[in-house]
Amino acid sequence: MAAPRVRWQASLVQDLELAPLLDMDWHALNHHLARAHLDRLGWTACGEGDWAYALRSPSGRLAARVSPFELAYGYFVQLCQSSADNQYLPRIELATQLEGGGHLTVLEYLHPAEQGVVNKFLRRWERPDESDAVLCALRREVDAIDQWGRRCVRWWGGVDVGDRHVLRSADGQPKLIDLFFVVGGDLLGDLLTDPRTFCRELPPGQRRYLLDIPEFQHDHPVDHLRQIRAALATGEP
Repeated sequence: MAAPRVRWQASLVQDLELAPLLDMDWHALNHHLARAHLDRLGWTACGEGDWAYALRSPSGRLAARVSPFELAYGYFVQLCQSSADNQYLPRIELATQLEGGGHLTVLEYLHPAEQGVVNKFLRRWERPDESDAVLCALRREVDAIDQWGRRCVRWWGGVDVGDRHVLRSADGQPKLIDLFFVVGGDLLGDLLTDPRTFCRELPPGQRRYLLDIPEFQHDHPVDHLRQIRAALATGEP
């Protein structure tokens, strides 16, 4: 399995909210400019995680995930694109790298699922042999990517499936999001321990906005941020 080639994928039906996004040279825009462009088009902030910011389209039908620095989400996009007919995965409309190592994904907007729905789905996920054929097929694909990631992807953390990963579509269908992750603590540990090797193996074009991810914006220890900045400066050639 090769590393994911993240690319945009347009819906067959022309979408007035999606159309203005398809002709953009996203690779030339960093995450600040990408979010500003979405703001101008009427998209509004609707949440954030540790690594990315979320915006919702004016109609509410689409969501944009904008990450300043991203190493794992492309593998989830690859899964969604290769299993586009799987009812348990969201529909991806556009996916692209951003300048400096960021990433943009536009997908169908998913709603919070009732706790009972979440609990039922997670029980089925843990017992794939007792689930329907579509969920079994998805579990096999996820496990295959995980096995490959453990061999081939530095800082691979595996598969993360919990309450926050189970949402529902507008028609009530349970769907999974954001299944794969890298271990941020291991990544930062390598940076702080050997900044020159870290910066050589992860050049500026892939990590320019590492410190812009949401995790570092709220109540993060000042001393730790100072150490990370110093390590990045030390590691620069």
